[in-house]
Formats: sequence, structure tokens, C-alpha cells
Amino acid sequence: MLLFNPIVCIELTCLAVAVVFLIKDKTLFWRLALCYQILVFTVELAGSYMGGLGIHNLWLYNIFIFFEASFIFYGIHHCLKIYTKQKTALIFGLILTCIIYFSSFIIRGFLVYNSITISVMSVIFVIFTLYYYYLLLKDSSFIDIRTNPEFWWIAGVLFYYFGSTISNIFYDVLTINIFGHMSLTYLIFVILCFILYGLWTYSYICRAKQRKLQS
Repeated sequence: MLLFNPIVCIELTCLAVAVVFLIKDKTLFWRLALCYQILVFTVELAGSYMGGLGIHNLWLYNIFIFFEASFIFYGIHHCLKIYTKQKTALIFGLILTCIIYFSSFIIRGFLVYNSITISVMSVIFVIFTLYYYYLLLKDSSFIDIRTNPEFWWIAGVLFYYFGSTISNIFYDVLTINIFGHMSLTYLIFVILCFILYGLWTYSYICRAKQRKLQS
């Protein structure tokens, strides 16, 4: 694979926007969002470089899964706490994900991609993002969703992990080459990344505008 493949370029663009609009943000979640974008870009760049040289890189992505799950769970908590103080279900989902994550390494080894954890946490994320929108619809107070950063951040998570879940279910069907050596699975993943980081990019811009209004 090329070092700056489509996914790396998408993540780099999102990182650049995050640096511009979140660098001065003092809210913990948005500061973590900036750190997470740096981590995502670094891991993807390193993974692409190692893959291009034929070096085994699945262990790198296995480590990243832990940080990915931790950040997304915290982000969902950040968005849900606006509407509910109930944390039990979210904590249970996090604990379940951690148990599956570490159990998979014990059973299958560290060099095998931890796809089981990815599948389980994707389903959990979809459930909680849908719950967020349910609470949003029930809320009587008015919010302008066009400029609400949490709304668009959650939308990115929902589309990405729902799409990932469907892709995992139909993986055998989708693993066909469509353009040379490019598989349909990879193309779908590129599109999902574009949606995720595109919506997150917009949420960072909305957050900067929201911060100016609050100052």
C-alpha cells in the first residue's frame, strides 16, 4: 500500500482541522479528541509504512483498539451526560469490551487481529448512539443541530460503526476485487472513514463556534 493512501489522507485532513479548531479548547473531551486524532494518524501512517515493507503490523492495530474503545466510550459518555446521569449500562459495555479484548489475546494470541472485540464494541456503540438520539428527541429544550458539535460527533460514530458491523457480517460476500487489487471491502472502509472523519471535522468546526459564543 502507498504510504499516503486515501485513509491516511482523510485522517490527516481531519487532524489538521482538529489542530486549528481544538488547540485552544479547555474541555477535556475535545482536548482528548485532538490527542486521539494525532494517535489515529500516527498509527495509520506507521501501519501503512510497515505494510508497504511487508512487516507484520496487526499487533499495532491490536494495541490501537484499546485506545479506540476507550476514547469512543468516553465520547459517548460526554454526549449522554447532557441528557442522563445513568452510567451503569455504559460502564457494563466498557467492562464487557475489555473482557473480550484481553480474553481474545489469551485464546488467539497477540499477533492475530482482534476482530471479535471490534465486532462487539461496534454493536455496543451503535446501540448507545441510537439511545443518544432517542434522548435528544425526547428533550423538550431546543438545540440547533446544524451547529451542535455533539450531534455531529455522535453521527460520525453511528454511521461508521453501523457500516463496519454490516461489512463484518457480509465480509465473505464483499471480499471481491473491483479495481485491480482494490477489494470492495477496502473501498467501503474508505467511504466509512470519509463519513466518520468528515462528520468529526464538521463537529470540530461547530465546537469552535460554540466556544466563541460561550466566551
